[in-house]
Amino acid sequence: MPSAQAEVIKAEGNAFFKGGNFAAAIEKYDAASLVDGTVPAYQSNAAACWEKLADYENMEVAARKCIAADKNFVKGYFRLATALKHLNSLPACIKALESGLAIQSTNSDLKKMKKEVVELQRGDQVASFCGRAEEQMQSGDIAGAYKTLELASRLDAGNNDIERMMKKVKPKFEANEARRKSGLSQIELFKEKGDEAYKVSCGIVQFAALFVIRTYLYSLLASFQSVSKS
Repeated sequence: MPSAQAEVIKAEGNAFFKGGNFAAAIEKYDAASLVDGTVPAYQSNAAACWEKLADYENMEVAARKCIAADKNFVKGYFRLATALKHLNSLPACIKALESGLAIQSTNSDLKKMKKEVVELQRGDQVASFCGRAEEQMQSGDIAGAYKTLELASRLDAGNNDIERMMKKVKPKFEANEARRKSGLSQIELFKEKGDEAYKVSCGIVQFAALFVIRTYLYSLLASFQSVSKS
């Protein structure tokens, strides 16, 4: 059971919170925690106040204290993830969300935020690829820029920035490839086509090889069984 004294102090904090005096509310919630550090709600409320004040560093601290008070208090992970999201610590944010979902897998707030953060991460990765492709274009590495944009497309097909850059890069890449191939001998061209065909069919070849090996082993086993019967 929570301390009666701590609950009185918490109620005073709640009154300050409702009145919009978040700094005073934080003092009360911290005081309640000092009286009874086993109640996670006190620091969860303090974290909510820090969020109102847009002080996400202190919000993170309060959220971690909340979790330390009770590792099964799911709201603590939501508070922590919210702070980390605003601090742009996205991998740590995902980790906090997953920790909360490990306790309560159906929590809609945690699931919704995880989806949002995953999208943010993907956006950051795409932006990083686009930035790298821009640098490669500026340095004249058209082939490198083309490959980088292809990687970005796998993350976010149809992205406007990727498509805009690809319209600049692809014609140059194809022109460079045409010039390069025009200087190759017939044997070198055949080799390149063979390499490309191998990459495409590699998975099929591996499957076929496994099938042949399995068939051979079955026939070998049948032979042994036939010999043993005779």
